[in-house]
Amino acid sequence: MRLPAALAATLLAGACGTASPGTSSSLAGKDSYRIGVLQVAEATVLGDTVTAFERKLTALLAPKKITFEVKNAQGDQSLISGIARDFAGSDDDAFAVIGTPAVIALAQQVRDRPIFAIAMGDPVGSGVARSLTSPAGNVTGSTDYVDPARLLDQILKVGPTPTRIGTIYDPSNKNMQVWVEALRKAVASHPGLSLVESSISGAGDVPTGARGLVGRADAILIGPDATVFAGLAAVGSTAAAAKLPVYVCGGDAGVPGVLASIGPNYPVVGELAAEAAAKVLAGANPGEIGFGQPSGVEFELNKNTMDSLKVTVPQDILAKAVVK
Repeated sequence: MRLPAALAATLLAGACGTASPGTSSSLAGKDSYRIGVLQVAEATVLGDTVTAFERKLTALLAPKKITFEVKNAQGDQSLISGIARDFAGSDDDAFAVIGTPAVIALAQQVRDRPIFAIAMGDPVGSGVARSLTSPAGNVTGSTDYVDPARLLDQILKVGPTPTRIGTIYDPSNKNMQVWVEALRKAVASHPGLSLVESSISGAGDVPTGARGLVGRADAILIGPDATVFAGLAAVGSTAAAAKLPVYVCGGDAGVPGVLASIGPNYPVVGELAAEAAAKVLAGANPGEIGFGQPSGVEFELNKNTMDSLKVTVPQDILAKAVVK
């Protein structure tokens, strides 16, 4: 699902016209930069990705000084909106954001300075970019989208083969709407396989969402949803008690109860956003800098969970996986 055309047009319209001082070559003449960083929720994978972004950008722009002002919305939509308003009224030179709802909220508030979206699933469908190669607005960065069909193909190789795939997601996240719709199609392409959905409205709902899958699913697949990542420990503990394997799309395979992480290397995705940001801060128009895209999918396995569940992982997966 994409944003309504009127809203998508509104997000892009203000940034596609004449370049403003904050999005033009005037940034190249500065000796230092202030970057406001908005993290949508607290989760290890999100923090690691932001840290990779900050380190890479600092290295690329050295010896110029960069100050990062980090604010965390803790998965609370009202906090996201409030932080976006605060940043819009600040004197920061640019902004870095991880989490689709936060990117959209800030893009609605800020039209005169660059916004660097870190690991955004669908910038085009969310209305903040015209295309991945030519965004046309003031938002660029990196994307983390991996077709759920690729993940499902790997999961179905692990024995015992599941017949019911459960997933937990926040339907207010536009990128997750796109991802879950693709997952539905992928599941439908496998005869005898069904999808069980558990929707949440915030990080506090994740434990309930996980419990709702017990007895209804044979395996759980978590998409790139920052809100669910924030509550991944609860998913892992619930699944471990119910002997359910949990797969996360690029999340943290080290969380107790999680069996595997299948997806992009998130710190690398953070670095891709930093490369785009460095070009913009050096004077390029953000609307002309394409989103960095991951080149492959990595497989990480949690040995403790693997031993506990007594699952059978085929040799072709073990050969390329990192076992933690």
